[in-house]
Amino acid sequence: MVRLQQCVRKTLSFVLVGVACQVPAVIAQQYRPDDPIQKVPEVGSAQKAGVQSINAMYDFMYHSAKYKTPPATPSLGVNTLGEVPDSSWFTNRPPLTTEELRKGARVHGGPQPPFTVIAAKTEGVTPGFRIKDGRGLTYFIKVDPPTNPEMATSADVMGALFLYAAGYNVPENYILLAHREDFRLSEKATITALSGKKHPMNRSQLEKILDVVPGESDGRIRLMASLSMSGRIIGPFRYEFVRGDDPNDLIPHDRRRDLRGLEVLFAWLNHTDAKGDNSLDSVDGKGSDARIVHHLLDFGDSFGSDSDIAKDPRHGQEFWLPTSREQANRAITLGFVPASWEKAKYPQHLTAAGNFTTTGFDPLTWKPNYPNPAFLEMTPQDAYWGAKRVMSFSNEDIRAIAEQGQFSNPAVTDYLTKVLIARRDLVGKAWFSQVAPLEDFVVADGKLRFTDLGQKYGVLSASIYNYSWFSFDNQSGRKSPVAGVSSDAVPAALASSNEGSFIGCTLTDTKQTHRTVTVVFRRNGDQWKPVGIERTSL
Repeated sequence: MVRLQQCVRKTLSFVLVGVACQVPAVIAQQYRPDDPIQKVPEVGSAQKAGVQSINAMYDFMYHSAKYKTPPATPSLGVNTLGEVPDSSWFTNRPPLTTEELRKGARVHGGPQPPFTVIAAKTEGVTPGFRIKDGRGLTYFIKVDPPTNPEMATSADVMGALFLYAAGYNVPENYILLAHREDFRLSEKATITALSGKKHPMNRSQLEKILDVVPGESDGRIRLMASLSMSGRIIGPFRYEFVRGDDPNDLIPHDRRRDLRGLEVLFAWLNHTDAKGDNSLDSVDGKGSDARIVHHLLDFGDSFGSDSDIAKDPRHGQEFWLPTSREQANRAITLGFVPASWEKAKYPQHLTAAGNFTTTGFDPLTWKPNYPNPAFLEMTPQDAYWGAKRVMSFSNEDIRAIAEQGQFSNPAVTDYLTKVLIARRDLVGKAWFSQVAPLEDFVVADGKLRFTDLGQKYGVLSASIYNYSWFSFDNQSGRKSPVAGVSSDAVPAALASSNEGSFIGCTLTDTKQTHRTVTVVFRRNGDQWKPVGIERTSL
């Protein structure tokens, strides 16, 4: 019981960390001995969690109609350094090798023959079906549009790999090349009509689906196979509220930094179909060990793909239902003055790339197809966290993942790599300009050292900072400034602090004084350990 109470206290402290500095009485100590938290403790069983669903039309109309940017609120679900600890939502993966980037979440390998079709659907923007492979594993099969072979299947595979490397839970997506005769029909196979009613499926219906699949030069057809999630599937999650049947879901989803900052990654990849219905929760484990794992899925509308067609240039620039401001701009110009994205040019000979470019791309104004509650509440600090994930992909990393699209024309890989690199740098420049992009704080040789990410990645020029040192009382939260000191050297009055003492420094950009970073250190032996970071912006 004592251990359970400790876990509950820790979970509640984690939820409140985003507001602890405003309400110090909530938690007696601002920094606890195990701060910064590296992993979120989960204490309750989700064995009884039920299945939930999202009505796609209602979700679209509801969020489009209520569209309004809410007042800024601090994120929750972060540790004292402003980072997102490991959880059932997100994992801080170490830098991945090239081979690990290519592999991603894919541990089972693609489907192994024979392939038995067990169900198909006619609803949705593209047809698809489910198979069981020779090992009895279930895969969901998607196809490319006839107009753009290789486009949607590669987008689903690459999108999953990028987001896995960034830290999210995704399915195992594979490119599958097979002959039509490799697919046999289960005697119990069903097909779901547009009405939602299921009927027994016959071979001619399967052939009708396969007829529209673009073929390879060797006679095979190309498909995307997504391995069914493990555990008990309980439907998608929402980008707001919490699941009432999950005892570990304590943070409103629109307050989660890992969901708010996800917008920055989606903007980079141009994943515009950013809705709750493109997610999936599953219950892993049983009894007291049952936990809900939250996944992202369906990336076929990413990059230049819109799944069944090349992406409309307007997507990513405006919501499907234009806002009053967008309508007003059109009225003022009578539609005769085109926006920058309306003048975008795409390589017509690279149909597998779809419509993907940097023209008109502004990370600060990018939009999904319709308003996403978590994205609307994203703060510059949330966006900075997301931008760090984007900038962590090197040119070589991006190419390694682009190659997993398995394009028959190497020029497509070259083009997508080039565009992703350019969009990555635009993301870094845009969001690193909003806050002071300083990381890796250490005290070495009596001086404060850090890495300026804007300089490291070559997207911003160097900034000069003023230093304001202080001692910190961890019980009261009171800062006691050290007067007359403005350098990177730790003041003598602080350098001799006792074991367990706290000191800090606020760095202020001399040209953009709204950009500040305050870092707090705790004395551990002869070392100063960073335990707290706060950033300000406009």
